[in-house]
Amino acid sequence: IGAYRDNEVDSTHPFIMALFELEKANVSINTIELANLQQEDVNHLLQDSLKCESALSQPLTDLIYQKTQGNAFFTHQFLQTLYSDALLRFDFEQYQWQWDVEQIAAQNITANVVELMANKIDKLPSKTSKVLQLATCIGNQFDLSILAIIDEQDKNETLSVLRPALAEGLIQPLDENYKHLDICEKSQFKFLHDRVQQAAYALIDDEHKQAVHLQIGRLLLKNTPADALEDKVFDIVGQFNQSLELLNNKAERLKVVGLNLMAGQKAKASTAYSAALKYLESGLDYLPDDCWQSQYDLALALCEAAAEAASFDAQESDHFTGEVLQHAKSILDKVKVYDIKLQAYILQGKILQAVDTALPFLEQLGICLSKAPKQQEVEQQLHSVKSILAGKDINTLSDLPEMSNPYKLAAMRIMLCVHSAGIIAIPRLASLISMEMVKLSLKYGNAPESGSAYANYGLFLCGEMDDIDSGYQFAKLALKLSSQLSAERFKTRIYVMTYNFVIHWKSHIKNTIEPQLGVYQCGVEAGEREFAAWALHNASYHLFFSSRELPILQQELETYTRAIYKIKQEAALIYNQIFSQAVSNLLEFSETPSRLTGDFYNEEEMLPSHLAANDGVAIAKVYINKLILSYLFEEYHEAHESVGIIEKYLACVTASTIVPVFNFYDSLVQLIVYPKSTKDQRKDILWKVNANQKKMKHWAMHAPMNYQHKYDLVEAEKARVLGQDLVAMDLYEKAIAGAKENEYLNEEALAYELAAKFYLGRGMAKIAQTYLREAHYAYQQWGALAKVNHLENKYPQFLASKTASAMEADATISATKMVSTWTTGGSEWLDLNSLMKAAQTLSGEIVLSRLLEKMMRIVIENAGAETGFLLLNQHDNLFIEAQGHIDSDEVNVLQSLSIETQPIAKTIIHYVERSQEHVVLNHATQEGQFTRDPYIKKQRPKSVLCAPLLNQGHTTGILYLENNLTTGAFTPDRLEVLQVLSSQLAISIENALLYRTLEQKVDERTAQLAEANKEITGLNEQLKEENLRMSAELDVSRRLQQMLLPTEKELEQIDGLDIAGFMEPAEEVGGDYYDVLTNSGRILFAIGDVTGHGLESGALAIMVQSSVRTLLANNETNPVKFFSALNQMVFHNVQRMNVEKSLTLALVDYQQNQLYLSGQHEEMIVVRNGELEL
Repeated sequence: IGAYRDNEVDSTHPFIMALFELEKANVSINTIELANLQQEDVNHLLQDSLKCESALSQPLTDLIYQKTQGNAFFTHQFLQTLYSDALLRFDFEQYQWQWDVEQIAAQNITANVVELMANKIDKLPSKTSKVLQLATCIGNQFDLSILAIIDEQDKNETLSVLRPALAEGLIQPLDENYKHLDICEKSQFKFLHDRVQQAAYALIDDEHKQAVHLQIGRLLLKNTPADALEDKVFDIVGQFNQSLELLNNKAERLKVVGLNLMAGQKAKASTAYSAALKYLESGLDYLPDDCWQSQYDLALALCEAAAEAASFDAQESDHFTGEVLQHAKSILDKVKVYDIKLQAYILQGKILQAVDTALPFLEQLGICLSKAPKQQEVEQQLHSVKSILAGKDINTLSDLPEMSNPYKLAAMRIMLCVHSAGIIAIPRLASLISMEMVKLSLKYGNAPESGSAYANYGLFLCGEMDDIDSGYQFAKLALKLSSQLSAERFKTRIYVMTYNFVIHWKSHIKNTIEPQLGVYQCGVEAGEREFAAWALHNASYHLFFSSRELPILQQELETYTRAIYKIKQEAALIYNQIFSQAVSNLLEFSETPSRLTGDFYNEEEMLPSHLAANDGVAIAKVYINKLILSYLFEEYHEAHESVGIIEKYLACVTASTIVPVFNFYDSLVQLIVYPKSTKDQRKDILWKVNANQKKMKHWAMHAPMNYQHKYDLVEAEKARVLGQDLVAMDLYEKAIAGAKENEYLNEEALAYELAAKFYLGRGMAKIAQTYLREAHYAYQQWGALAKVNHLENKYPQFLASKTASAMEADATISATKMVSTWTTGGSEWLDLNSLMKAAQTLSGEIVLSRLLEKMMRIVIENAGAETGFLLLNQHDNLFIEAQGHIDSDEVNVLQSLSIETQPIAKTIIHYVERSQEHVVLNHATQEGQFTRDPYIKKQRPKSVLCAPLLNQGHTTGILYLENNLTTGAFTPDRLEVLQVLSSQLAISIENALLYRTLEQKVDERTAQLAEANKEITGLNEQLKEENLRMSAELDVSRRLQQMLLPTEKELEQIDGLDIAGFMEPAEEVGGDYYDVLTNSGRILFAIGDVTGHGLESGALAIMVQSSVRTLLANNETNPVKFFSALNQMVFHNVQRMNVEKSLTLALVDYQQNQLYLSGQHEEMIVVRNGELEL
């Protein structure tokens, strides 16, 4: 139980932040606001206290309320005063309380609570009143030992004097020590109320108050040992500062100056800047007019500290820095106020003015830097650093000696301060500064700022040189140095630079959030308010990029933004407001979602100021959010414009997570416009996407948990536009799995959405619907209600009804709240955050058996059931597919039990199946229309709930729940639980059934393929054998065919002619041949062609060739007889072969110049003197 006054704490108070952390951890927190009592409340108080009826106490109530206005403390004290003055008394004869309202009114009791308490104090013994007055000068709480000192009495004597005030309840002990004489000096007390302290202090005469405070101050200082002075300094100096006019002794005044300096520095260290400034200004007031001559060191220290404490007030801070710069004796005495001045400029957003102020001062310290350095200067500086580092182990740099040169130490301090200005406005200057600081550290030893220098150099290596491994080594070196005492005040800065710019290249972005949040307070306490603010801002936008649930993120952003506002860091404040507006646009409907104008930020008003200040970081952060929003809401023209603007300012956010996020969305935008681009534009687009992907692949090698799924999704989109559908399908699945595994819910949703669009584009509507549902649900889980509405409006035919989705979205948006639902049985709490986690658990399971098991456990637990059944519809029949009991860890699944054979209320189930309405029976045997159900009559269950699981009007399943321990178990809020879960249950079941069907088909297809492969393997073996045999036969046939042709020797024996023959073998053996014959001095040329191919045709050609030679050898020269004999001989053989073949044969008599032809299927041509003849 905690209590606080809301006017004394804000969202940055440790107590409020602790409450917020508890809420994030899903701890239920109930808050009771204690406002003033109402008149009715006062009357109830009187009725309870005086044991009377309302009508009797009402007149007294009216009088008390008129005086106190319901102030609880005042009301209580007023009643006590009435009792003390015998105006309220108990009548023992009538045994009741008595009062006279007219008499009370006549007493004219004050309506001022301070006066009332002063009157009570006046009634105390005079010594007690005097000691109380002294105690008020100490504060609301006081130690007996201190009070005894200023009372100038023994502790026991002072305690004795206090006892009447204790008895009256005006003061309260904070411990039990006052009861024991031996330890009473350790006693602590507090005033009952600040009004009591105020009343006691008012009793001191105004003209004596300063003297009292001076006396108290002197007594406290005199009685405080030197080693305890710092612990007691606030108590002591507070007394002196209220007696300035009476402090005339010069030595005593200087002593008080030193005390104010000590108090101011202590207050500043604890971030109480306003209090610190008051102490420091009081110290300056005590100094003489010639303090810069007579008390130089004190004046310098007070002005330096005051300038720092007043840094949130530019005019006030400038006054103190001006005093130092006017009177400083050396350049080194100016270093601290230059540091403060530069921080003030950066705080006010005067980035270029900070640079213009720093560079001339650095030149006085021996460091010359150009305001607008060229790339060549950066490369030369890098070469110089690498030369010095050559051969050195980076891990050993922490062992370098400490830097002692005061001018180099001063330069390190100023360069570190202006480095952040360089990052915002002049990135090359920031790179030069980081390398110059590393060089100084390597040459002169490590300074307190060296850890930050190494961190900044790590940023440069990762962002500019793409040398992630070396950058990571320098980041680890910086973190190591941050734990050393000399660098402790820079711990926040080091953590910001390493975790924001380096660690995400090697580790999950979520691992960068808590370390930065953890050093916020450290930064505030060390005076590093700029980087304390950056720590909160970086954590904020890393939460956004890592898909923190948006409703939770909105609250976190509000808390962190207030904390940044409290420490007056304008740049970080504006940057956080940019992201707050982006989150708001995703949560709420907007006509133009990519326009960052709303409750948190207005781009029309702010962008001109960012441009005027050359704040490239702000511009980049505005447009990275506009790019994301315009892409998500399909405003592609605006997205393309944002890409062009970010490219100009990308160097300002180098090495940050904005760079890979931009790379990712840039590629997606390019691929969206690809299909409508010209051929030349497409080449440029692919070149750019490939260049982006080369970088993303490199980053994914170092941090796959952050960047691999981004790479895969872009590759999927690239495959889509290139028509590589199978590749795209595989890559979409890979991207979805990667985003899910690494908990990037926003990019998981986007991958589902893009996959759905891909399948829609290919005409696969059913598959697309599955992906759209997953995208829709993932966006709901993220909390992006505006995007959910966008999908529902664009794809109403594919997504669930608005009612179901709105319910889920509302549950998501309300996930961090505890909603109270009052029922007749009492107050029940519905934890929607737990329900959404349950829904997410279900959505992530697609194996039906595991889904049903998880589902039954979640439903039984959240619905308050004792027994539960889940029935699924198979072929128009209901079967029990899951059964669970509250007392058993085992859930029976996939047994397909018919409800006709099981003990269950069948009439209820069939009614729900037909009506698609839920049934809730608080006392099943005595109410409702199902009391005559055989099961109800026999088993007599007490509470029954039966509900349909609906998806797009279709009954996917039915839940049947019983509780036989109590009646009325299924209260309205229990039913609300099921209503929240039912849509997800139905979707998950359908997805799991679809997955099971696909798995079965895959298994069947796999079995078929295995069998087919077996058959193919056998056939292949047979084919191999057959091919070997046929190859041998064909080889023989080819050789036979070659034997038909005349040999070279035969052709050479023919006088007077040069004969050339050409025949090109085909892939198959055929029946083509030619021959040259001599007979009785005649020369005949034979050309034959048998129809078809294969061995039969070849065999027929052999027969013809042999027959022709035989006939000529028998001197058959008559053409008619020759061809008739040849045809008869061939015909009989063809008949025996049982094939259909024909032959064309031409004989050319060279000497007679005649052509003899026998043919059936081919025309013959003769080429003579270059002319064709038939």
